[in-house]
Amino acid sequence: MQDHPGGRRMEISVVCPFYNEAGILEHAVRQLLEQLATLPGEWELIIVNDGSTDGSDAIAAGLGRLSPRLRVLGYAHNRGRGHALRTGIAAARGDLVVTTEIDLSWGERVVHDLVAAMRAAPGTDIVVASPHLPGGGYRNVPLKRVLLSRAGNRVIRACMSNAVTMNTGMTRAYQRSFIQSLPLSEDGKEFHLEVILKATAFGARIREIPAILEWKEYKHRGQRIKRKSSSRVRRLIVSHSLFSLFANPVRYIWAMSLLSMVLGAAFLGLAVLLLYLKLVAIYAALLSVSLVILGILLFVFGVVVQQGNMIQRELWLVQRSFRQPPGEELARPPAERARLGSRPGATQPVESGRADG
Repeated sequence: MQDHPGGRRMEISVVCPFYNEAGILEHAVRQLLEQLATLPGEWELIIVNDGSTDGSDAIAAGLGRLSPRLRVLGYAHNRGRGHALRTGIAAARGDLVVTTEIDLSWGERVVHDLVAAMRAAPGTDIVVASPHLPGGGYRNVPLKRVLLSRAGNRVIRACMSNAVTMNTGMTRAYQRSFIQSLPLSEDGKEFHLEVILKATAFGARIREIPAILEWKEYKHRGQRIKRKSSSRVRRLIVSHSLFSLFANPVRYIWAMSLLSMVLGAAFLGLAVLLLYLKLVAIYAALLSVSLVILGILLFVFGVVVQQGNMIQRELWLVQRSFRQPPGEELARPPAERARLGSRPGATQPVESGRADG
């Protein structure tokens, strides 16, 4: 746990990334601050500019002076939602870290609900907001996106992990000590899958609460702006599918092995029946043997993959044990940060000015 600059205990950090949100940013942040003002305990709001190019960075810098509880981080080039979330999480000081959409599209009280769920079940590491639970749902979201979300999460649960019903949403609450200790590396929206995958590998205690996801409309300069997802749907489907398929392949390799064995046994029975009837049985017998051999090979391959998963988990444990203390990168001397920032591809977060507190 870390303290508020004023010496008070920091309990909750709310992290919201944004990219090219000039049309709604000021209204959204003001609304967020208004809602968070009723949170019990000390809190901070961290908004992370993911390399916006539409002037959002200048708006965010100005908003940084609205409240001593508001911190504005950012960097020059777009790196992806996962990178923005990792930046905000690393800078968080509260015992609990809540990540959510900056426009409160998961409900104005969703932060309160996540915090309450964490506090109601001591020892919980992660609470996930899910529209797929009874009491949750979608509002003003195109039917196509709803169907894709439901189907996609079912596929992910089948291939990777069935720990939660909503693997792809960012609206979650974490124990800061837990989330900052995970060895995370994904820069894109696969970050959400990576967290669930590694959290379950480490035996995290995860629970869900129902929530309603709503695409909102805003007024800006006399015009109505409908909030839309920035996701490129086809690319997202491909990347999420590949991630979930390769994350835990043993789940379907052994299923394929079992199916092959069952079919092999069925064709063996057919061959015996054909032989008894004095008909040609050689083809059914050959197919039976081929399917049994395939089933054995898939089973052995699954064992090898499972061993690989165990080794991978051990590597994650090593990475976790050697992780730098959170915030160390932000706390480096300017000269060292400049030297590190000069390396190809290096991007350092910058915190904008804010009100004194």
